[in-house]
Amino acid sequence: MESNNEIATATEEFKPQAWRAGLYSAIYPGLGQMYNGDFNRGAFYFVLAFILIITFYFVITFFIFIVFWIYNIYQAYSYARSFSKGINKDE
Repeated sequence: MESNNEIATATEEFKPQAWRAGLYSAIYPGLGQMYNGDFNRGAFYFVLAFILIITFYFVITFFIFIVFWIYNIYQAYSYARSFSKGINKDE
């Protein structure tokens, strides 16, 4: 069984790679945020993307989804990039 120090060290050492976060968000919105460790935001984006996808029969929803998807990729990439440099945007 791992000690608390080993778990804390493993958590501190994890630095998300920006290209992976962007790729995961490109595959499906929210996955990049979850990869970055932001599970609440990732789950919200995941559900929001699902709702937008099932309402594609409205043309406006398709365009909203495209803008949302691009923003999602940018947000996941920039968060991982700043996190890997030691900048925490949540503080």
